[in-house]
Amino acid sequence: MEKVFNLTARLEDKKRKEQIEAFRDRFDAVRRVLQCTGCQYKCAMCNRHIDPQQMPEARPSSMSEFVLCDSCQTEFEAYQDLCQRGRTEPEVFWHTREWIHFWTCWLDYQRSIRNFRDSFDIHRISQQSEE
Repeated sequence: MEKVFNLTARLEDKKRKEQIEAFRDRFDAVRRVLQCTGCQYKCAMCNRHIDPQQMPEARPSSMSEFVLCDSCQTEFEAYQDLCQRGRTEPEVFWHTREWIHFWTCWLDYQRSIRNFRDSFDIHRISQQSEE
């Protein structure tokens, strides 16, 4: 009984490999987006390069899932103060409703990318494309 193969799984794997080959350029674009958004050497918000030697390793952040430069980290903390902690008076004039909406959408986008990157199918496809 050990020699019985799961034909359905093999056919599915073959179909996925064929799709990867047929849509290689599209898959590579998706893979680049997933890799670049998770880069530890650039700010997740403004894309500024962050020198690994200057990265604040122990900087307290309530959202440590994102690598942010000092400026963006300060803006993010201001966003949290205004939205989540109930502070009512903005620190600077550009902290408007639109600015809050901008940060809210950015957070949703980052979380969506992370969820997609961590999905089972993406892990399987990435492994198959490397074979």
